[in-house]
Amino acid sequence: MVISCSSYGCTNRRQKGSGIQFHHFPLKRSSVLANWINEMKRKNFKPTKYSYLCSEHFTNDDYQIRPGSNVRWLKDDAVPSIFKEFPKHLQKKKVVRQLL
Repeated sequence: MVISCSSYGCTNRRQKGSGIQFHHFPLKRSSVLANWINEMKRKNFKPTKYSYLCSEHFTNDDYQIRPGSNVRWLKDDAVPSIFKEFPKHLQKKKVVRQLL
């Protein structure tokens, strides 16, 4: 099965030696999941157990190094924050209301 990133416009796929990690969506932690989806800005996106985000959407601070290894692990509370510019016509429009 091909594993690819679910972020809009990201073409990363799992390949040996690429150095890119792929992370499952936190489906069992609803508050963290809501933050991930909100940051992605993909309207009506509903991740499944087959949905992933690649490591290019996380900062170095979102990772921890497990003692005794050089392997990076995503922190439990990490939220993706690095995304390419989302096309204006696909972005949610903010409605600004003025108080009278």
